[in-house]
Amino acid sequence: MSTENPGDDDAVPTTECRICKTDVPAGTYCGLCGCHLTPRRHEGPDWLRVRDFGAAPNEHLLQLSVASSLFPHLPQRSRAAFRIGLVVLLAALVAFTLLRLPAALVTVAALGLPLLYLIYLRESDAFRDFPIRTIVLTMALGVGLGVGWVLLTGAVVARSYGTGLGAGIVGTRLLRDGIGIPLGGVLLMLLPAVAVRVWRPPSRESLDGFMVGALGALTFTAAATLTRLAPQFGTGLVSRRPMESLLVEAGIRGIAVPLTAAAAGGLIGAALWFTRPASKRDQHPGAVRAVLVGFAVAVLVVYLSLGLIDVARFPQVPMLVLYLLLATVALLLLRIGLHLALLHEAHDEILSDEPLLCPHCGHVVPDMAFCPACGVATRASSRSSRKHRRQARPVRGRRPDSP
Repeated sequence: MSTENPGDDDAVPTTECRICKTDVPAGTYCGLCGCHLTPRRHEGPDWLRVRDFGAAPNEHLLQLSVASSLFPHLPQRSRAAFRIGLVVLLAALVAFTLLRLPAALVTVAALGLPLLYLIYLRESDAFRDFPIRTIVLTMALGVGLGVGWVLLTGAVVARSYGTGLGAGIVGTRLLRDGIGIPLGGVLLMLLPAVAVRVWRPPSRESLDGFMVGALGALTFTAAATLTRLAPQFGTGLVSRRPMESLLVEAGIRGIAVPLTAAAAGGLIGAALWFTRPASKRDQHPGAVRAVLVGFAVAVLVVYLSLGLIDVARFPQVPMLVLYLLLATVALLLLRIGLHLALLHEAHDEILSDEPLLCPHCGHVVPDMAFCPACGVATRASSRSSRKHRRQARPVRGRRPDSP
């Protein structure tokens, strides 16, 4: 692409999209609605586009990828480092379990995923795209509510932790400890996202809402876990608890609970930030938001189920398996919810005659809502990234990575 005004020979070839019936740049995907321009087998309904996840190229919607589901703003090459971070987190949990170090185990379980998420916020330009007061408010509310809730309910659940995870409680205590306390915690966990939304955030992008919701939920969970398990810091350097008990605690507190919390908070945040494009306001504008809220409610039901599991008479290893299965369901619902939000929300201004470098597949494509080459939504990258790439658009005859 030269820096001169393009002539007719430089015009981008177009084709009519079979779904939105609009002339769009020729490619694999429609740059306007994101659907595949050529019908494919096992594609599913066009409004869902099940074979292509909206935030990562070459990934099926139902592919269980923690990295692309929790870190949707990152391009593929950057996401690899976070996959390594997740592996390191898992290895640390296993190592501290085998070494019987309860203080280290509790610290990593409570802070591991939240710290990794903070690194993600930095890498995805959240500290530039959001006012710093928004991030501070979200974290402060999450920490304050988490600590306060545990202190308020600590006397009620202390006996259950004193006798190990999964101790049996029946009758009214089952309803109180298995439903009442988790339900109150869930409502407080979602409060940071609601507060920031009421405060009128500067943007209304679904992935921004996901960031705020997931951050609030993770900080709430981390603060609650540290406060609730603080007595383990005084039990000595090496624990004498059975290895099975330590393993279950590591899996539940370090993996299942934070993943489920991030999914619930993220879905609520995405639903609160979701906006329908003006061109589709007459096409059931509340349908996608209703689906997002429905998925969030389903994840909250999953979260409440964890409370019932925690107080029921379950053997510890089957209990860990149930926790991990429910966390997998929550992660899958999060992935589908974010995918629907990216497909159906309002997008940036369409400039199909201007080139833009896609950070996900590396192709130079027309500046549209979706990459015509890989189908990833343009908003599956930070606002700072999009602004920078639009200020320094690629030119023909020059490689995207050349000076």
